[in-house]
Amino acid sequence: MTRKWSILIGGFALVIASLSCHTVVQLQSGVVVSNSSTTTTKLHFPQPWLDERELPYFIEQIEVRKLPNSKGDEYFFGALPDGDHFYAHEVDKNRPKPRYGKNMFAVNFSAEPRARVATQQEWESGSRIPAKPRTVSANSPDYASGEIVYRQKHYSKPGKYWGAGMLSPSGKWLAAFSYSGEKKTSLFFMDGGSIVTGDAFMQIYDTVTGQKVFEWEAKNVKHPTHFNSPVVWLEDRYFLFPEDEEAQNFIVVNLPPVTPEVNPVTIQFPSRRDSSGQPVPAGVRHEVWIPLVPLTKEQAAKLTAPYDTEIAEVRVSQPPAGDLMFTIKEETENRRVSRQQRDGSGEYHLKVVHTFCYAVSLDNPTQTRFASKEEWERGQTVRSHLATSATAPAAEVVKGPYPPNREFPKTGPTWGSPPLLATGEWIAIFSYSKDRLFVDVYDQRMGDKLLSTALPSTVAPNELFKNAMWIEGGYLLLPLNKSLDSFALWQLPGGV
Repeated sequence: MTRKWSILIGGFALVIASLSCHTVVQLQSGVVVSNSSTTTTKLHFPQPWLDERELPYFIEQIEVRKLPNSKGDEYFFGALPDGDHFYAHEVDKNRPKPRYGKNMFAVNFSAEPRARVATQQEWESGSRIPAKPRTVSANSPDYASGEIVYRQKHYSKPGKYWGAGMLSPSGKWLAAFSYSGEKKTSLFFMDGGSIVTGDAFMQIYDTVTGQKVFEWEAKNVKHPTHFNSPVVWLEDRYFLFPEDEEAQNFIVVNLPPVTPEVNPVTIQFPSRRDSSGQPVPAGVRHEVWIPLVPLTKEQAAKLTAPYDTEIAEVRVSQPPAGDLMFTIKEETENRRVSRQQRDGSGEYHLKVVHTFCYAVSLDNPTQTRFASKEEWERGQTVRSHLATSATAPAAEVVKGPYPPNREFPKTGPTWGSPPLLATGEWIAIFSYSKDRLFVDVYDQRMGDKLLSTALPSTVAPNELFKNAMWIEGGYLLLPLNKSLDSFALWQLPGGV
């Protein structure tokens, strides 16, 4: 926040140009270079967001609302000087409400963007829509090196230092901000190491294709670190970032149509059986011999019970492939065997478990194959987990396990068992009907629904839900059959 305290940006201008053009405009305090086929416009807010007596004058976030069922291009903007705190007061009335600025604005994008002061009634009539960026950090220990890696694509910076990686709420767009300049030491602890004058860079990428759709640079501007806050994503149509310290003027980037993407993707593993029904050579055989003589009937029944097929571990292969790899353990034999020993005991139970390694291409998840033992051993383990609760609730809603512990409804008439699978910012809600199963994914802290999926069900849905898995990197995996050779794979914004 402190980088805002002494920022002073003089005049500012921007140029709309094509990728084949390189246009430079001289400013009062610097130079802006626009190198993009994506058009931009400017938006001015006619009044201050906050009471001008409030110090420090800082806006952490902008909340956006829209009238219910509105198909128009009018939105309502309100400043959150301290952020939204996940709107925890909506769940716990003892928690404080977010603090808003004194002015709210109605912004119309039907032609040139224009803003007017909104009435309190207009503001309260609107419903909040997702507009806050999701942070994606560069793999850099010092902000001066590294790159942003997202969905197996690598994004470098034109500036000397990383500012922020900002995903749109849907994850379709990535805005990468960086800057350059000489860091100055300061006698003030809170302002040490700031950059007085330097260059700022903003780039926007299509996360499906990795293609750059917008490129912007401001040279020789005062305090170049401020252009990434506050920013606004509007329904994957617009990206807004500020020109000045008070956020009175914004650059509006008109985004191109999003690249269509199938989510979830259905993946099918190669068969683990040959034409004669025997395990294929790709599997590794493990034998377990259980002596039955010293066991009681109860002990023998427990030890010889069939072994459920399971995903034992998940890894990521070494670059450049970056495939998601799985080991699946499947019991292929379970029978009693007479095996005479010197001590006279000869009754054993044989269990044979085969381990199969698979690889899924993250560039095209429909491409699957067996992975070699060597490839598996070179891979890096990633975090994954199954649902921990298997009890279906009696109520019409289920409570999320992460603060602020919001409640979430089901889509189908019957709860799944388990009813949910949660990790980090996401929660998947499971339910089903007679012939379909339903998966609803929410941002569990904000309460926003990301997507809702209905899938045909030919087996008991709970047999599938209990094997649903979160995987590090923002993946949700749901088996489509009990044999665990067909799955639905969701890719979610951000990570786990």
